[in-house]
Amino acid sequence: MLFSVFTMHTGKINRRKFLNSLCLGTTAISSLNFTNVYNPFLKDFPYKLSLAQFSLFRLEIMRKSDPMDFAKIATELGFEGLEYLQMSYTGGLLRERKKTSLSGIKKLAKDLNIRANEYNQKNILIMIDIGPDLGTIVENFDDYHTWIDCASEMKCHSVRVNLRGSNDNLSEWSENSINNLSKLCNYAKPLGINILVENHGEFSSNADYLVNVIENVNYNNVGTLPDFGNFCLKHDEKKLAETYKFFTLGAEKTSDRPPTLYDSCIDRFDMYDGIEKLMKYAKGVSAKTHGFDSEGNDVDINYKKMLQIVKKSNYSGFIGVEAQAFTMDPIEAIKASKKLLLNSYS
Repeated sequence: MLFSVFTMHTGKINRRKFLNSLCLGTTAISSLNFTNVYNPFLKDFPYKLSLAQFSLFRLEIMRKSDPMDFAKIATELGFEGLEYLQMSYTGGLLRERKKTSLSGIKKLAKDLNIRANEYNQKNILIMIDIGPDLGTIVENFDDYHTWIDCASEMKCHSVRVNLRGSNDNLSEWSENSINNLSKLCNYAKPLGINILVENHGEFSSNADYLVNVIENVNYNNVGTLPDFGNFCLKHDEKKLAETYKFFTLGAEKTSDRPPTLYDSCIDRFDMYDGIEKLMKYAKGVSAKTHGFDSEGNDVDINYKKMLQIVKKSNYSGFIGVEAQAFTMDPIEAIKASKKLLLNSYS
């Protein structure tokens, strides 16, 4: 899900707090010209494409896009499925919105269903980023239950959760993650909802650790949402803070390599090895893009190699496009991401 930024330990950068403090002014962003153009007659691409709403989040926090128009925008961009972002509809990050009540959730689900049906879109999943840290001891799961209920009302197949943890104790993180996922799966199973975990920072970006957790949750509605671009285990905090600013301020393209969040990464899990290991349990795939060179290729990720791994796994579901390019207008970044994805399959 989401662009590869992580909820850090105490004293470190926290994405939620950072985005809450954003100035909602104008942004200086530019687009690129691409020579790697999508062939509209390509007929062999075997996957349907969904759009991750986080691709539009920069526009939403600048009040340049209404979250309720998500289905309309996705349709105009040629997608068939919707991956909703909880943060777009609940408190904190969009300051005028209050925490969503149960009655509010039901109305939201109804309204989003109307829009999805209007544009013949399939609701795929909801990405949950606001709630108790599932890598720690959790006593109250109400926030998660509410959004699982919402996903059920919208006929999504899954919700995506995070397992970041709040300390450096791997054993405690593993135990807490297994226990919490098991409780969520137990609640979600009668509703027909899968609980998916994305490699999304800290311990969860280590594919070996995450696979161990998934294998020890004894429910068949647990799975992974492998993200091509989220395998950073540790960041240089100063560089990460500088890169965060680009999220709303944009960044000028000063070389063939635009700035990405991987610029601050000082320890990472091999992304190709990670995707191969996580695909065994995948019930979704997140095709993240960080930024593009002059030929339209991602500057951090070899897309042809990634798609070969996905193909080898015999995965047959939707692939979600999550565009994150600081030097581009978000809509143009989505278009470029889709072109790259379609052109990289063989």
